[in-house]
Amino acid sequence: MNNTGRMRLVCRVLVLFVVGILIGCGKEKVSAPESSLGTYLFYTNASSTTPVFKPAPSAATTIQSHNVRAAATPEWGSGNPLYHVYYSLREFLSSRDEGKVDRANLYKLLIDVDQVYTGTAKDVQSIAEQEITPPFGKLQKMLCNKAVNDTANKCAIALKETSDGVNAILGWIWSDQPLKNEYGVASMSYGTASKDLTVDMTYSVDYDTGTPQTEYNLRCNVAGNAERNEFQFKYIIGDAKIVAKGVSRGEGNYMLFKYSGFGNPVKYIVVPGDADENFFIGQNGNPTYIFDDPNSLPASVAAYKDWVVNENFFTAADMVTDVTTLNSGNARQGTIYINSN
Repeated sequence: MNNTGRMRLVCRVLVLFVVGILIGCGKEKVSAPESSLGTYLFYTNASSTTPVFKPAPSAATTIQSHNVRAAATPEWGSGNPLYHVYYSLREFLSSRDEGKVDRANLYKLLIDVDQVYTGTAKDVQSIAEQEITPPFGKLQKMLCNKAVNDTANKCAIALKETSDGVNAILGWIWSDQPLKNEYGVASMSYGTASKDLTVDMTYSVDYDTGTPQTEYNLRCNVAGNAERNEFQFKYIIGDAKIVAKGVSRGEGNYMLFKYSGFGNPVKYIVVPGDADENFFIGQNGNPTYIFDDPNSLPASVAAYKDWVVNENFFTAADMVTDVTTLNSGNARQGTIYINSN
């Protein structure tokens, strides 16, 4: 089988895999993708960089619903802005959570991204080394020297992979029914020696491909270090917005989250490094670590306060709410494919 044939086969397998999950048949454990830099490269290292909030035992097997249009509610669940803070970084284990936790969760989305990355990277071809602009131009540019587009199977990648680390830009479209598309674009890097990680992603679902507007949209950005567990995190899905910074592991370490959504005012929550879902549930009822005034924040988060307070939330303009914004201004207008020489 030639390279084109292998690429088409890989992407068809990916599409079938994702479709199975979306229609509720995805109970099979995800097989671990491999690259020359390891298994589940971005999922694994993001899990050591950003916090991983374990679900409460009573919630571990509960079907999760993430309705970005839900009305604000004091109950623990979708529509509660504090719940979105927890859910965005909830622990994801494929054997337990496949088909139950959706791509509003960073780690579920990264597992799918790793599948696309390892599948498409096998068929890249050399290009002149250059700074590649992602299909969604607001994501981070990356220096790459290889790329491939498979327009028949709607996958694309540009990358530079060495023993020192990897830069990668991905684009993909998935569909499980006529007139519906899911668009993803990711710009990522990881240093094998430094352990520095960046992940910048958009993900959108278009439920009516007859119009360019997309109805379900998110953007997330991670920067940090997988060895020191230091991170910065920005996230938006619908109207739920988060900015955070801190040290994501260990007793005595803290993180500061700024969040808002569903017409609620901006609030700040100080999160200890060993927090789990029960911590957030407790704060929802008795907000001893939640602050309205950043001037009242404790000394434990003084190192992160200025950045979190002054960093702007993502807005709708930072997401792919209209597919015509993809590859805007170049020959691949409106697509997820890599535009390179």
